[in-house]
Amino acid sequence: MKKMRTLTGKNDVILKNIEQRDLADMAILANDPAVAANLRDIFPSPYSLKDAEEFFALIQEGKLDHVWGIYVKDKIAGVITLTPQTDIYRHSAEIGYWLGAPFRGKGVMTEAVSLLTAYAFNELSILRIYAGVFAYNEASKQVLLKSGFHQEAVKVNAIIKNGVLHDEHLMVIMNI
Repeated sequence: MKKMRTLTGKNDVILKNIEQRDLADMAILANDPAVAANLRDIFPSPYSLKDAEEFFALIQEGKLDHVWGIYVKDKIAGVITLTPQTDIYRHSAEIGYWLGAPFRGKGVMTEAVSLLTAYAFNELSILRIYAGVFAYNEASKQVLLKSGFHQEAVKVNAIIKNGVLHDEHLMVIMNI
């Protein structure tokens, strides 16, 4: 397992390696239909302790890099990831995240996104970070806007979620 650097922000927000002792709490937070509604279909729903353990095993085995637990006052609140791209896109990375219901609306995710963005620009030599946001997920779009992202494009009918076509908003921040 690659140990990720701990990133400390304001308001008791810390990004750090997910700890095995937090998997049960993580599973409870992730087992929320509102979380899965805004993520790719690969995200299990319902989300069980077994799912959390399998995700943790992938991290431990080095199959998933750049994964942080979002912690608030030493309690796991969600997960945030950065996926560096390859080949001609090697200057870019995709950011993804989810946050448990008790932590929403408190600026936690905006702080987490800002922390990870600064880290990617300063430590990983990433020049462009992007996120695809489902058109109906206004909260995520606002998090990204507050973190300095802008809407670069709308991809019309680009995704299918629960059998329904939706637009996807491409949100971008650049360090050029």
